[in-house]
Amino acid sequence: MLQPPVTIPIIFVQGMLSGIRARGDEAPIDVDAALEQAGIAPALLDEPGSRVTAEQYVALFALLMERLDDEALCFLTRRLRCGSFALMTRSTIGARTFEVALRRVARTFDLLQDDLSLVLLREGALAGVGLRLNVRPPMHQNFLHELMLRVYWRLFAWLHGGRLTARRFDFGFALPPYADDYAKVFPAPLEFGKPLSAVAPAKPASTLP
Repeated sequence: MLQPPVTIPIIFVQGMLSGIRARGDEAPIDVDAALEQAGIAPALLDEPGSRVTAEQYVALFALLMERLDDEALCFLTRRLRCGSFALMTRSTIGARTFEVALRRVARTFDLLQDDLSLVLLREGALAGVGLRLNVRPPMHQNFLHELMLRVYWRLFAWLHGGRLTARRFDFGFALPPYADDYAKVFPAPLEFGKPLSAVAPAKPASTLP
């Protein structure tokens, strides 16, 4: 039996575009043109409950990053140029422990950005990271938190050979109406309205494989 296609709520597309749209007349890209090139009808943005395919969502994200040369999609005052996340990943080469790798990633990120910092968090033997905003938070910041937590969680899992599990994801904003759709993206208990958005691995900081 054929499986139904994976679809994404339109509110996540709106979130992806919110940093660009917040620039108003200074937006560096035509949002409607980008949507059409990704196979998404711009009118869907105004239709509550509409959805796009996972392929369309990924295509739009890739197109925006390439056109903007910004892996943070205009959410930060300085562009996070394409290759920045790869650079952070390479900074972990040779790290003997998970905690050392986290510190290297955080330091590299600090060299690239001013608006946002990665901070090391400890709970007993567990090490994780949080996102600290260093400037007044933008009105549309949820997607930025979601994006950074996804990226760094995948990095942590990669450092442990894909075997690391999350104990909890915290979000530095109130429970959104679309939180039910987080389940497939953030595979752990979720807590909202926290001081920092953060991810806590369910494994002690240890020597990397």
